[in-house]
Amino acid sequence: MNRAQVEKSLAVWAGQLLYPGVRTYGQAGKNPGVWSTGLAYGADVRAKLRALVRRAPEVMVRVSGGGRGMRPIRAHLLYISRCGKLEIEDERGEKSLGRDALEGLAEEWRLAGAEIPAKSHRREAFHLMLSMPPDTDAGAVLSAARDFASAEFAQHKFAMVLHEPGSDPRSTRAHVHLVVRAQGWDGERLKPSKADLARWRQVFADRLIERGIAACATRRQTRGELQPPKTLWDHRVQGLARKAWALRPSARAAATEANVLNAWRQVAGALSRSEEHEDQNLAREMLDFVRAMPMVARREARLRRSERTPVQSCVERTQSDRGGPNLPERVQRRDRSRAR
Repeated sequence: MNRAQVEKSLAVWAGQLLYPGVRTYGQAGKNPGVWSTGLAYGADVRAKLRALVRRAPEVMVRVSGGGRGMRPIRAHLLYISRCGKLEIEDERGEKSLGRDALEGLAEEWRLAGAEIPAKSHRREAFHLMLSMPPDTDAGAVLSAARDFASAEFAQHKFAMVLHEPGSDPRSTRAHVHLVVRAQGWDGERLKPSKADLARWRQVFADRLIERGIAACATRRQTRGELQPPKTLWDHRVQGLARKAWALRPSARAAATEANVLNAWRQVAGALSRSEEHEDQNLAREMLDFVRAMPMVARREARLRRSERTPVQSCVERTQSDRGGPNLPERVQRRDRSRAR
């Protein structure tokens, strides 16, 4: 398989693994624009695949809420700056330190565009947190967050604060709190969607990679991870030993898993047939990565269960009905109470 054919295959399949933007959200057929982050095949896509299969740290970009009015916005600015003890940086690069400077920044926010009332019926600001695992260089995280905010929120007023163990004892890892004013200078309001969040993660990861920090921004399905099963009983009752019910994927989730595995198969197949030894080595790493996926283990377990004979299935159900070890603790306790 020559180089051009390999690149063509990567163009079709690698994007489905690395860029969640191939999916659409909101209005049917609306392109979320994630591809505009600069999808470059060749060395770039190979570097991203190599980082993924070698389990580079995943970036976290989380929208933790939004201020409905100036009162909660001012309170959040006080919180992230630790009441003025930490420097807060705005979109112009100007830094404020101290309680008085923070009050001046809050007043500037109130009047930057349409006036923000003390209490509003809509979100007037969005709170984001950008984070990486412990031991990541704090300066690189702050610099990447600054470039990310300048690119994504060029039409908005924003402020950010770095939290790290050195300056903030309550922090266990370097992370940046970013507050963005909902209304931009052009009058448009920020309305983040799932596609926006996917793009933000990818842009933040790219800015970290530019600074020599290994980072990935892939979705859970691409990594083959399973969503942890949680039940209402687990949330409401704590301290009670209970086994969670096995997670049964929906038809849509099963289809997504099948599409992801097919994309991995296509990419690994193209690289394995490449004339480059580095591509062939990467294909072997990818196969090892896929074999170790929890998603693959679950699919294999389902396949083994489907191959059981009707007699075996009947025996297992009978043992379960008699209070076997697989029953949840709550059910066992209920059966013991009936026996009394």
